[in-house]
Amino acid sequence: MENLKRNRIMKKLNILFVLIFAMLITGSCSKDKLDPIPKTYLPDFSAFDTKDRIVAQVNGLYDFMKSGQYRGGRFLIYIDIRADNFNNLLSNGVTGYQTWQNLVTESTNEVAGLWTQVYATLNAINIFIEGLDASRLDPGKAANITDAEYKQYKGEALALRALCYFDLLQLYAKPYNMGAGANLGLPLRLKAYKTPADNDLARNTVSEVYTQILADLNASETMVALTNGTAILNTTRLHRNSVIALKTRVYLHMNNYAAVVTEANKIVTASAPFSATTGVANALQASISTVFTSPWTTTESMFSMPMVATDAPGTQNGLGYYYSRVANSSPDYSLVATGIIANAGFTAGDARRGLLTINSGKTYLNKYNVDLFIDYVPVIRYSEVLLNLAEAEAQAAGVVTARSIALLNAVRGRSGGGTYVAGDFANLAAFIDKVMLERNIEFLGEGLRSSDLLRTVSTIPGKATVNPVPPTSTNYIWPIPLSEILSNKAIVQN
Repeated sequence: MENLKRNRIMKKLNILFVLIFAMLITGSCSKDKLDPIPKTYLPDFSAFDTKDRIVAQVNGLYDFMKSGQYRGGRFLIYIDIRADNFNNLLSNGVTGYQTWQNLVTESTNEVAGLWTQVYATLNAINIFIEGLDASRLDPGKAANITDAEYKQYKGEALALRALCYFDLLQLYAKPYNMGAGANLGLPLRLKAYKTPADNDLARNTVSEVYTQILADLNASETMVALTNGTAILNTTRLHRNSVIALKTRVYLHMNNYAAVVTEANKIVTASAPFSATTGVANALQASISTVFTSPWTTTESMFSMPMVATDAPGTQNGLGYYYSRVANSSPDYSLVATGIIANAGFTAGDARRGLLTINSGKTYLNKYNVDLFIDYVPVIRYSEVLLNLAEAEAQAAGVVTARSIALLNAVRGRSGGGTYVAGDFANLAAFIDKVMLERNIEFLGEGLRSSDLLRTVSTIPGKATVNPVPPTSTNYIWPIPLSEILSNKAIVQN
């Protein structure tokens, strides 16, 4: 019976990957988002025959990323609701109730659904990279794109692959700072899955996965464009500055503070007002509300997942559906009354309180409030780079520096939350506490909270009827899904 069950699952997985390949070789994104290439079926033998077909595949990779099951919604939601800021209102198992409770198992839908979607995205990326490289060696196809275009497209694919693996680490593996990366991480699938023989692959260590992530991002930085030419493409397609920004996030999770400083200094001026002076002119906006208002393409938005009414993340995936009382008359989550909104550091005059809505005694997050849930979904903003640098510079120096305070004040002061002076911090730890507070306020509902807790090996606080989750608990991270355990003989469970 067990073998029969296993064979059925294997058959389903094989069908899934055939469908993944078929999906890859279709076009993807509408004209007003990534590039004016229509959705068109492309047989694999002709997928690299023209520049338009190659670009359609690049767009297809972003379409995989922006799935509502992944970075179009649910990944950010899972990272946030398992932490301490949100109350579950509807006890709906379809919309993350078990994740909110920190009681997921290897059979929980979200555990399997996210894993499947991200690895489907990774397979699409690997298929594209292999096909693109092969086309450069084919005399009949090499002239379809220039060397610069080849580097651009491959660089984008490499950075997307790095982001996929980084995101998977946030849920399915212990943080780098538990065991210095020696714990089990993920199966590193760097080649296209094409046959059932590719099923079995052991888990690499967390450190090995981070090494691959950085290898991909470092290569990407040298390949992608300095600028994509328009505000919308600079927001929705990767460029040099956005790749560097992602590197600051990765190094921060490794406590490699010197590397964070080195990378951030490439795109942050030495003093305020902080900005990027090469590539895209990334900088904070004068008002936080501008960042979350149509057209969502400010220079602060370094990388976002675009949505339009005809290509939305889906009703039970969109961020507005989960959080906003404006977009949804019955959202699944309100904000914990005793959580960040009650913190004295989140001052009454802080403009970020304008992104909250109070209704019937409950407070809701209103960053995502378009009726059709077509708000752009943030991946990384310039404010995160500044706070990454503020934390890293102080940690690297071992003392609170004038610049680290200025960086923190740039984000906090922009929203009228007040500013700090050196005398406000008794020591380095007190400064880091204020940076973490600021991150909690600034990125509320943007998919960073539980990752920040785990990278600092902190207990996930309790909320309502949910108990705290210490780092020693088995549910501090998610299990590997049962579907992977059954189909991959080489993998082991958390």
